[in-house]
Formats: sequence, C-alpha cells, structure tokens
Amino acid sequence: MNAQDASAYRIVSVSPNQIEIEVLDPVSFKSKADIPLTIGSYLKISDDDGMAIIAIVKSFKLKDTSASVLDEPGSGMSFMLQAQPVGFLDDKGDFRRGGQQIAIPPTNVELAAEQTLKAIYQPEDAKKLFSFGVLAQDRNIAVTLDGDKFFGKHIAVVGATGSGKSCTVAKILQEGIAPSSDQTSRAALNNAHIIIFDIHGEYEPAFPAATNLSIDNLSLPYWLLNSEELEEMFIESGESNSYNQASMFKRAVTLNKQKYHPNISGVNYDSPIYFSLTEVVRYIKNQNFATKDAKTAELKIKSVEVLAGIHRDYWLFEEIEFEEKATGKVNDGPYYGEFHRFLSRLETKVADDRLGFLLTPRQIEGRDLKTEDLEDILRGVLGYRSDGKANVTVVDLSGIPFEVLSVVVSLISRLTFDFALHFKRIKGIGEELPILLVYEEAHRYVPNQGGARFSSVRRSIERIAKEGRKYGLSLMVVSQRPSEVSETIFSQCNNYVAMRLTNPADQAYVRKLLPDDLCGVTDALSTLEQRECILLGDACNLPTIVRVGELVNKPDSEDIQFHTEWKKDWFEATFAAVVKKMSKV
Repeated sequence: MNAQDASAYRIVSVSPNQIEIEVLDPVSFKSKADIPLTIGSYLKISDDDGMAIIAIVKSFKLKDTSASVLDEPGSGMSFMLQAQPVGFLDDKGDFRRGGQQIAIPPTNVELAAEQTLKAIYQPEDAKKLFSFGVLAQDRNIAVTLDGDKFFGKHIAVVGATGSGKSCTVAKILQEGIAPSSDQTSRAALNNAHIIIFDIHGEYEPAFPAATNLSIDNLSLPYWLLNSEELEEMFIESGESNSYNQASMFKRAVTLNKQKYHPNISGVNYDSPIYFSLTEVVRYIKNQNFATKDAKTAELKIKSVEVLAGIHRDYWLFEEIEFEEKATGKVNDGPYYGEFHRFLSRLETKVADDRLGFLLTPRQIEGRDLKTEDLEDILRGVLGYRSDGKANVTVVDLSGIPFEVLSVVVSLISRLTFDFALHFKRIKGIGEELPILLVYEEAHRYVPNQGGARFSSVRRSIERIAKEGRKYGLSLMVVSQRPSEVSETIFSQCNNYVAMRLTNPADQAYVRKLLPDDLCGVTDALSTLEQRECILLGDACNLPTIVRVGELVNKPDSEDIQFHTEWKKDWFEATFAAVVKKMSKV
C-alpha cells in the first residue's frame, strides 16, 4: 500500500505483541496485493526510514458502524485487524526475528509482497539451506531452512492418522540426504547417516538404496544387552521373588562373561562381551535343584569326575546331576525350588523361534555371534555393510514381537550412542559422522508413563535427547499421540513439524511445548489439510504453514480404500503363505 493510499486504513495501536489496524476502505486496501487477505496473511508495517515490521494477521472483526463513525470513508464496510509482530526488515531488506525496530507511529501498511516473503523464507546462504515444501498461502515461495540447525537439533513431527505424517517424514529425509550436483556427477555417496525405526514396515519403498533390516536378516545378539535390558526381558518384576531372580541372573551372567574372557580385566554385568545364555540357564537350573552335604554344606554331585579340569567357579555351567535328599545327610541347597517359574520363562524364551534374531543369532556360516563380531554388527546398523554402503538404514519393527520391541529399540539406540561417543574421542580433525535416529510412532515404546517395562528404552532415548548433540547424534520423534510421549524427549526438541491434530489433549500438549506463542499459526492445528504442517523452531525464520512437496518414492502408508476394494471381484487370499509367515515355519 503506497503512502497515497493511507486513507484506506488507520493504525489504532502498537504494542510488542499486537498491532491493531482499522481498514477503512477494504477494496482500496487489498487492490495492490497479489494474494488475498486472510487469517495468517503477512503484513508489512513500515516507517519513513525504511524499517518495517512483519506481522501475522491473527483475527478480524467488523468495525462498529454507529453514528460516531458514519462520516468516515468506507465506514459501512470497515473492519479491524489484529496482527502479531514476528520480526522486522532492516534498511537493507534483510529479515530479523524479534525486535521492534520501527519509529512510532508507523506510516505505511501493506500486504507483504512476494519479494518480501522471499526475503523471509529464502535467505542467501544457500550452502546450509534445504527445503521440503512451499508456503501454503503462496505456493510460488519455497520455504527454506537452515539444514544444520534443523538436523543438528532434535526434531518433533506430530500429526493425527491420515494427516500425511509418513510422507512428510520421507520428504524431509529425502531432501536432507540429497547429493550435491558435484556428488551426483561423480556418483559419490555423501556423508549422511540415518537410522529409521519403522514400526509399520512402510519406509522401504521411500528409500530404494537403503539398508533394510527386519526380523529375517537382523542379528542383535543378546550379550549386547545391558543389565536393564536383560532384566526387562527375562525378569518378571511382579513376582514375589523377583529380587532373587535378578540377583542370581546377574551372578550367572557376570561369571560366564569372566569364564569366556579371562584376559579382560574389570568384566561386569554391563560389559558388551559374549556370554552363553544356554550356560546361564543351566547355572540357574543347577541352583534350583542343587543339594548339599548336611554337615559340610558342599554340593552333593553324583559324579564329580565329569567336572575334572573345570574351574570350580564354573561347575554350575555344566550338566550336573545332584544326589537326592536324605535326612541327616543331604539337604536342599539354598535356592532349591526357588526358580521354577523363572526357569520356565527362560526356557520358553530361548526356544521361541520368533526371538531367534536376538537369542540365537548366527553368522552367515552358521556360527554363534561372538565378541569379535561387534564391528560387523555396528557396520550393519550404521550402513557400512561389506556388501554395500547406504545413507539410510531402515529397521523394520513390524515383525518384531511386541514383548521385545522396546528392548530392540533401546539396544540399537544405545549402541549408536556409545559408538558416537567413542568415535568423538578418536576422530581426527575434520572427521565427522553425524547420525540422525528417527523414532516412528514413538508413543508405542517411549510413553510418558509405562513403568519398568519401558525403562530401558526411555533411558536410552532420553540420554540421546539430552546429550546426543555433543557427539554428533540427533533424533527425530514422530508420533500421532504427542501427549503420550516422554515429555523429557519432546522438551529437548528445537524444531517442530506439527500436522493436523484433532485430539484436544494433543493440541494443548503441543501448544505448551512450542517455543513460539503465535495464536494465528498454532490455532490452525485442527484445520490443516493433508500434507500441510506448521513449521517452527531454530531452523526457520518464522513459524509457518507449509505445504509439503510431492514425493517420487513414497512410503507404503496409503490407507486402504475399503469401499472401492469391496466393489471388486472376490480375492482369493494366500492363507498358506500368511500362516508360514505367522508361525515362522
């Protein structure tokens, strides 16, 4: 709006949080604009010195047309605009957040033109920038982000089912790892490293060059589990003797690690080294059925000769037959009959083929995975496999039994953190290995409340949230129920991609966490279209409603069209193949 058009409006009030404008002649006010005036539109409010405030239209109301204003131009049509200042343009046209660098009273108000919007959303430092969408109000304006601030500081992506969340995540990652033109010309792989925890098995089509790990080819040996993960998997905390179970299990595991690694000092329960689960079960079984001499309290073993040459500390790892009780001669051992239910649970889990990737993992040649295989395990998870390198590793969790899902996520997260921590200590100058972990449907395994069952995975991911950035480790938390995710994790996020949310509790929770209180933007949470999101945080200049770009390679997340499919001819389901998959035959 030019100075000669000032009769079309009047600035009523200016405060740090709100500018109120009376539009006296709507037709004249909007005539110079290339885009319509709507809630969420951007206004440029300037002074005679070339400084300008950028404000977002928050609300609109008709002006009272009482007798006191009937003589004003356009009084019968006038209305009031409330706009919230979000930043300013300096005399060079560069946008800055915050500050009220403008003389009072301002002299000019106009809808922000395309050139102004480009100054906000398309800064000049192209090396750091990337984009995954356009401005919802003007699709000619690509919304660019500082890639270092976006991926280097934790990200939260939230949205209800059907809002386009999976496609948005895929688009963000695809644009983030896109090679430079020079790398494309040299067919060179860039240094991007992403691990996606794919709860529904839908991201493989979105990343054709990714390393795909599933229950069919995933090998995560149990001996890499730490004490918390082991006990979460094998100890039932609700049983009356759970303390004795945990104590005996710890003793057996630690002793077995020492047996297999006599040359390693300081071996403890948490040491990431091999131990034999079969022998640990045998140790507890022997404790459960052991008898002792009534006088000396020595173990009463029928054939001690079979243990010749074996260190006495390791006897209980062997197959042992004990003498039967005899009054005055042979008594029950201290744990006789204590672990019946514990043993039953251990033996059931070890025999469960569904848990083979964890409890009986094998190398290609069929041997057990041992301590010396740790490097290959890490290479597989981080995309450095010998049969091909990949920027993205998709961990398909859809086939993982639910009872060990949180343990698997915890283990991979913790291993990645430990790798990043130790890599920082040995790396050379200029050697960086930034890794992003993407937690799909995070509310499933890091709930805000969940007790001991989720304690290990919550601890692993919360540690990454609080300390990961120091070691080149960042995370993306994705959820349709943000109010149910650990608040410690969400509160560490610096960038938010908020899609449509219809649940009032989730809306309130997200508004509470968002660092910018911009009602004109955040009030749109429940009305966003599919593939639209509110983008805000350290990486972008302004909280913005973004239209996410189209994908070439989409995740397999499309909803089944029920009515359309029902109208087709009868489909003969392949029951045999499904049953084989279900039973792992």
